[in-house]
Amino acid sequence: MTEQNTHLSAPGVPHIPSVSQQQLSRAWETFVDSGRFAGESPRSVIARSWERSREIGLNPRAERAPTVLSNEEIEAWLVREDLGRAGRPVLDELANTVRDTRHVIVLADHQGRILYSVGHDQIQEHLERINFRPGGGWLEADVGPNGIGTPLALQRPEVVLGVEHYCQGWQPWVCYGAPIINPLNRRQPLGAVDITGPVQNISQEAMVLAVSIAQTVQSALSVRLYERRELLRGLARDKRSRWPDDGVIVVDMNGDIVDTNNRASRCLGSDYIALFNRPVSRFLPGVWQTIEQHLNEACAGDLQVTARSQGGDLQALHCRIEPIAIGDDCLGALLVIGAAPGRRRESAVAQPAVSRYSFDNILGDSPAIAKALQMATAAARDPLDNSVLLVGETGTGKELLAHAIHAEGGRNDGPFIAINCGALPRDLIESELFGYTGGAFTGARRDGQPGKFELAHNGTLFLDEIDSLDPELQAKFLRVLDNKEITRLGSSQPLHVDVRIIAAATPELARALENGRFRLDLYHRLCVLEVRVPALRERGDDVVALAESFLAKESLAAGCQPPQLGPAARDYLRRHAWPGNIRELRNLCIRWLLTARDGRISDADVPQAAAPRLAGDEPAAELRHVEDDLIRRTLAETGGNVSAAARKLGIDRSTIYRRRRGWNDPL
Repeated sequence: MTEQNTHLSAPGVPHIPSVSQQQLSRAWETFVDSGRFAGESPRSVIARSWERSREIGLNPRAERAPTVLSNEEIEAWLVREDLGRAGRPVLDELANTVRDTRHVIVLADHQGRILYSVGHDQIQEHLERINFRPGGGWLEADVGPNGIGTPLALQRPEVVLGVEHYCQGWQPWVCYGAPIINPLNRRQPLGAVDITGPVQNISQEAMVLAVSIAQTVQSALSVRLYERRELLRGLARDKRSRWPDDGVIVVDMNGDIVDTNNRASRCLGSDYIALFNRPVSRFLPGVWQTIEQHLNEACAGDLQVTARSQGGDLQALHCRIEPIAIGDDCLGALLVIGAAPGRRRESAVAQPAVSRYSFDNILGDSPAIAKALQMATAAARDPLDNSVLLVGETGTGKELLAHAIHAEGGRNDGPFIAINCGALPRDLIESELFGYTGGAFTGARRDGQPGKFELAHNGTLFLDEIDSLDPELQAKFLRVLDNKEITRLGSSQPLHVDVRIIAAATPELARALENGRFRLDLYHRLCVLEVRVPALRERGDDVVALAESFLAKESLAAGCQPPQLGPAARDYLRRHAWPGNIRELRNLCIRWLLTARDGRISDADVPQAAAPRLAGDEPAAELRHVEDDLIRRTLAETGGNVSAAARKLGIDRSTIYRRRRGWNDPL
């Protein structure tokens, strides 16, 4: 058989080749017997896979794949892992579609392990005989070419038709597979979607559907993974001030660099744009296995590393590994480069902080942002330095606006101190806000530590996610505002503080006030001046201007010309809902800068919408429907507790409230 046409029937969807199963069967028998191709050979991608399968000694007469997971392990994985929580509802939504067409859909992880399946009952029974079911292992190295292992190996969609399978046991089937790629780094396969049916029932629409499902799961994952990454970066910002003189790198659980400071960039001989989203092992060879072990065990540690300086010289460095976790959930780690061996070079007192932004840094001229800037400017010019409350969704730029109010106000020569109240556990945030004396609790420094109120004396204290503050702490906080005094933990001596408060909250604050989770008297003390910060989707063409600004800024740092936005990119920027707001836009622009070719962001660089569904069937719900269904289920599991559901889903609480309003669901 000659090499088939490789053009795509839809973006990212391979065209189903014309394959004579009878001729291919003769070619397979010849290859199994002699290791040679004679007559009509298979497609090159299949031929190479057959050769690999033969070289590693796979049994071509195999009739059953190995079992690699127990039912208990599968259930735990589906509940715990992001891929399972994002993918399972997507497959459930399509169960009836594939039942009607005599197909089965399976979801597998990056190791080729099937974790979930839906579809035609009789077809599932037949497939269970070859262990094509949850618990089965379907990597190419274990079972030859197939609709799970081959897309994972190639990192692209692929179809395997009947006798194209190297192992005889799966030759009665046709498998349409598509990898699920990490939406943050665009290179790491997180899993795969496979649609399998009888080889007599070959369908281009099934291939399209497999790609569509993978893209839908990727989109659902992007929200979840993005929220986790931003949480990691926020926690890291609070933690990294302890090492003001060292290089600091933030890595996620995959070992990708998500943030660095300038000193770390110099230590690694690269700038930020070259480091962002790249594996840390590329710059610190041979260390990832050790770092990963510390992440899995959530314990700190030290190691020696070797890196190339900006001049190209090899240098030996000390690396401190500091895992970042919320409870038992480890998000990533802070890598401190350059600290002296055997001790942690922490700063007992955080360095004086200054405001990094002014109103000139806030781009856009839409009516929504213009109104916010008008109110923020009035707050900056307030001669009495009254408290300010910024209300907006996560990622809308509330902290930037707080910086600008401080920079333009009468306290701009004083410190600007920020703390995220929602990123710290209850027992830690009190000591962070008010400080503590030596020996106040187990693990406390011998000489104590000042709190954020002390550090912000004569300046501004920015309290992000104030609506997540514990009710008991709200009462203490109110007393500080009334008395202008704080008392360190372990002390009875009050300290006078003169601080202007800028607080930020999500739109859920209104709900918290209604049900009593947030004190009304504290709200009135904070909300002397309220500024509503608009979501990015409310800002019209501002999104294009912001994207061009991000591209220009990151290009300057990388020493290259900014790529131009093509029509498809501009259209996407205007249509996308931006659940992650400005943070999501900035990450997309960085990705575009890394992938753009010939100075232009082409159609291929633009995230694709879901592909068409199987012809003639009821259309499956789009991503928003799938996400809404997942939110409903999680709310039911948590008894309607929005905060618990948001934590379980890894999204902001305001997202749940916004969606519920769209369902006409009484809040």
